[in-house]
Amino acid sequence: MEHIITTEEIRDLGRPISDKVDEDKLLSYIYETERLNIKPTLGDKLFSEVLKYSENEQNTEDNMYILINGGEYTDKRGDYHMLSGLKMAISYFVYAQYVMDGDFQLTRAGVVIKDNAYSSHVSSKERSDCYNNALTAANGFLNEVKDFLKEKFPQYYRRSRQPGITPTNSIVIRKIGD
Repeated sequence: MEHIITTEEIRDLGRPISDKVDEDKLLSYIYETERLNIKPTLGDKLFSEVLKYSENEQNTEDNMYILINGGEYTDKRGDYHMLSGLKMAISYFVYAQYVMDGDFQLTRAGVVIKDNAYSSHVSSKERSDCYNNALTAANGFLNEVKDFLKEKFPQYYRRSRQPGITPTNSIVIRKIGD
């Protein structure tokens, strides 16, 4: 299956994730992120083109390369911008997903959290805080991508009020008090 980013790039670009983490878990988080966060932002046609381009990137000055990997560009007004790119956004979305359910295991006995003598688990509040922090960063990187799309790929940029558009804003539910 084609992906915009590899598990190695997830570890290099985003927040630290142990080498011991199951590759299949990361790949499932990558798939979910690409389909649920990236594709609605890019639209099906541009998303498909990005997947094809990712297989054989060539020109580092190309707008598609900058969209995927990040880089520098100048807008129509002559203003200079630095873009982190799709890979950076994806890596933070994957990290957030991993924080929320990375240590859960589905067994015959149901869903369990693996535990041993050398580790302890964070509280639900700490996990939620870490998740929200990573998600805020991921959405920030994705907003940079949206600005780049408006500027360099106007034919693909879709405003949220147009029919058939799925908004990508996340809902954050927080418990107030203890």
